[in-house]
Amino acid sequence: MTPQGIGKLLRRRGLSPQRPRYRAYQQDPEAVRRWKEEEEFPAIREQARCDGAEVYFGDEAGMRTDHHAGTTWAPVGQTPVVESPGNAPGST
Repeated sequence: MTPQGIGKLLRRRGLSPQRPRYRAYQQDPEAVRRWKEEEEFPAIREQARCDGAEVYFGDEAGMRTDHHAGTTWAPVGQTPVVESPGNAPGST
């Protein structure tokens, strides 16, 4: 089979090529949910609203301009999640 033929076969099976989301395997989903929905962030958002401020998030992670995370096949409309280390090699 040709690469195009395999792509057509996968598409007929309801799959599409998608760029996956990367999540650190050390992440605690329950702790993230609590931070976002119950504890710290709602208070931060409310304080910003009272002060007429906006909340911005920054990420300390660096990425090369030529980095390509790649794609994988997944059911249409369901972005795949790839577990990966939470820290880059050589970082502290």
